[in-house]
Amino acid sequence: MKKAVAHWSDLGALTTAGTVAATIFCCLPFASGVVGAALAAFGARLMPLQPLFIGLSLSSLAYSFYQAYRPGATCAADECDVPTALRRRRLLLWVVTIAVIAMLTATWWANWVIYWSL
Repeated sequence: MKKAVAHWSDLGALTTAGTVAATIFCCLPFASGVVGAALAAFGARLMPLQPLFIGLSLSSLAYSFYQAYRPGATCAADECDVPTALRRRRLLLWVVTIAVIAMLTATWWANWVIYWSL
């Protein structure tokens, strides 16, 4: 008799797990859609501030380039030995610059990418 009860208990646990999985698979796309719509609405509210954000991005990049490439204490009168940490910082600055340029020009090339990827 105990064996039959254990069987039904296992079956109940499996059906419960199946119900939870079905709920997650059903509601997760809906929830991600709601989050995406909320983020789009938030972005639309920030759209009037776009010129300010562009100016801040470009001025921050200009200051970063000045800090990365200014003659500092590592350079002597005749030669300049660039340490490895400074090389990494400069490389990361160029990667960030490419990312910022890609984001600033996304309105020009994003439609083309979407069109040709579908």
